[in-house]
Amino acid sequence: MDTAQILSDLRAQRDRIDQAITALEALGGTGGPSAKAAAKAAAPAVVKSAKPALAAPAAGTKRVISPEAHQRMAEAQQRRWARKKRAVKAAAKKAAATPTTQATPKQAQKKTAPKKGNGGLTAAGRKRLSEAAKARWAVKKVTAPAAKKAVTA
Repeated sequence: MDTAQILSDLRAQRDRIDQAITALEALGGTGGPSAKAAAKAAAPAVVKSAKPALAAPAAGTKRVISPEAHQRMAEAQQRRWARKKRAVKAAAKKAAATPTTQATPKQAQKKTAPKKGNGGLTAAGRKRLSEAAKARWAVKKVTAPAAKKAVTA
C-alpha cells in the first residue's frame, strides 16, 4: 500500500468516528440544542457503516398521537364504560325483578337496620387495645437496656 491509500483510509475512518460521535451525542442529549439536527445528518452515514445500527427512538422524545387516533381511543373508552354501566344496571334490574321468598322478622330487621361503619371499635375495645400496647412497650423498655448490656459485655 502506498501512503496516499493509507491516508485516505484513515480519513474515511475518522469521518465514520465523527459521525458516530455526533449520533451518540444526539441520543444522549449532550450535544446541545443542535443535537437533533446533527443526529439527522449523521443517521444516513451511520447506516452506511459496517455494523447496522438498531432503530430506536431517541431518549426524551415524546410519542405523538394524531387527533384522529386520539378521538378513536376516546370513543372506544366511552363504549367500554357504557357497556360496563349497562351490565351493572341490568344486574340491578334483574335482582330487583327476582321475586324473593317470605323473609322472617329477623331477616327483615337485618335488611332495614342501618349499617354501621366498617366494624369500627367501641370505646371499650379501643381502651383494651391501648392498654395492651402500653404493656408491650413497658416490657420492651425494661428488657432493652438489659439486652444492650449483654451485647456489650
